[in-house]
Amino acid sequence: MKDLDTLRGFEALLVPSADLRIIYKHSTQCGMCDSAIEEVRDFEGRHPAAAAIYYLDLWAHREVSDAVARTLGVRHESPQVILLKDGKVQAVLNHRAIRAEALEKALRAAADSASQKR
Repeated sequence: MKDLDTLRGFEALLVPSADLRIIYKHSTQCGMCDSAIEEVRDFEGRHPAAAAIYYLDLWAHREVSDAVARTLGVRHESPQVILLKDGKVQAVLNHRAIRAEALEKALRAAADSASQKR
């Protein structure tokens, strides 16, 4: 998991790419985030090459979080996972929906969508 701590870093995620990217938005003040990050880590451990995962600390980098919501048109939630492909939102998981299995399903759906467009 890589830190997402600058606007420039976020803008780089919007560059079209066949690679799947995940933004994980985390609040250090939210108990629900503790279980969500464990699910994201579990997913990452099972599928280390499936997607690049970016950790966004909401308290430390509010301006980046605001840019994510504004640019992607995704209402801010915490915890939140946003799956990107080609700089576009493919899936959003919030709160208790953030489970390793749900991430796997979202990645499969994004991959299936990409293969159908070919």
